[in-house]
Amino acid sequence: MTQREVRDEIFKILFEHEVVGSNISDRKVEVLETLKMSKAKKEFFEKYLDNFMLNEEEIVKKISERVKGWTFSRLATPEKVILKMSFYEILVEKIGHEIVINEAVELAKTYGDENTKGFINGILGDLIRNIEN
Repeated sequence: MTQREVRDEIFKILFEHEVVGSNISDRKVEVLETLKMSKAKKEFFEKYLDNFMLNEEEIVKKISERVKGWTFSRLATPEKVILKMSFYEILVEKIGHEIVINEAVELAKTYGDENTKGFINGILGDLIRNIEN
């Protein structure tokens, strides 16, 4: 399983959580039982979801500060989840923004509509400019 495939599984769990309020911890266990991942990928997967849950409220606040003319609750679910993942990766995990943006755009191509990629790119660009200044 590639890193991108692991991220895709994380997206699916967070999407389900956003739509139906599923328990992330329960879903994490179920996915780990059904998918074959290397030890390193399992550790990444578990750490990502555990730390994400600890920081989700703060992440939503940070996204809300960047979404101009909209409220977070009005965003489409794919945009919410991609932004949450991206903000988490940039602000909490300190993953390089080039990697995060690339992964976010790939998720947007798969799960969003034709406007999702540009919207995500704009919000993340604003975040990064703010961090760098």
